Amino acid sequence: MPFDSMNLDDTTRMLLDARGYIERGWCLWTQAVDAEGKQVLPCDQGAVRWCAYGALVAAGLRNGVTNHPAVQRLQDAMGDKNIGGYNNRQTHSGPVLEAFDRAIVGS
Repeated sequence: MPFDSMNLDDTTRMLLDARGYIERGWCLWTQAVDAEGKQVLPCDQGAVRWCAYGALVAAGLRNGVTNHPAVQRLQDAMGDKNIGGYNNRQTHSGPVLEAFDRAIVGS
């Protein structure tokens, strides 16, 4: 996405960073997994795939926070207050990436 990162607010920057994690690898039913498919923390050096919420955590969101503007914008973009539920209903990363795109431009 062609954004000048120097002019972005912190929330948009977090959403862009989180989207980048999903582009690298996406998973279901857990926040992050390593190359062997084992559950790891989203910020773990060995993480290679993330769910939508785990990607936000890897991008700097404190785990468990639900009232951050990045969470709220992503929820709005998903049309669902449950980011994990939305993520886990998908069969591929496309809809998740599209939701991040809508949240990013929704700034």
